[in-house]
Amino acid sequence: MTRRSGLGPLLVGALITGTLASGCGVPTDSGAQSVPVVPYDLLSPSGSEPSVSSSVPALGPTVWLVRDDALVPGAASTPGADVRSTASALLLRLAEGPTEQQRADGLSTAFGPDVRLTLTDVTGGRAVVDVRAGDQAPSPSRLPLAVGQLVLTLASIEGVDEVVLTARGAPIEAPLPGGALSDRPLRADDYAALRSPRSPPPAATSSSPTATGPASPTP
Repeated sequence: MTRRSGLGPLLVGALITGTLASGCGVPTDSGAQSVPVVPYDLLSPSGSEPSVSSSVPALGPTVWLVRDDALVPGAASTPGADVRSTASALLLRLAEGPTEQQRADGLSTAFGPDVRLTLTDVTGGRAVVDVRAGDQAPSPSRLPLAVGQLVLTLASIEGVDEVVLTARGAPIEAPLPGGALSDRPLRADDYAALRSPRSPPPAATSSSPTATGPASPTP
């Protein structure tokens, strides 16, 4: 099996020097790593059901952000001409982080500034994203939030079911909620435990075809 690099060293700045740090305390063996408590029975037989709903609300293409250490949807966007263009646009918005208004509303991002998220392939429902950390990479404790933002953002697009992360073209392991690492394709189900149960449906942007004009003034 191909040896894969951990996402932890990637996002804490190892890619800035072009090498993967082996002393960051993140395992690099292929496959999910054993942890004392595996979130919502990820390693249990297929008959086990998660305690948190794993379905992602049908909001349309949406950039997911962070509020109070939980993942929440931002404003829904109008789909692009195809899956690839929609995914590329959402990744660009995710890398840019929340707008000033969103920050004022208490939203933030687990990604550091100058992160680069590049869609390299999307085929058969699987999107491949190359990740480059910026100068201020997220702390290891926030890595699951960062990856959850990315996976839920892409999974909000019709035609994307799973996400594979790479660094300079090489597949990398990703942290799941609870700290386990996984080298398999990631799905929205994997980060259901990080979604806020109180997330309101996001309002469509003004470019949405369903947006209506201003309401009539109250008499």
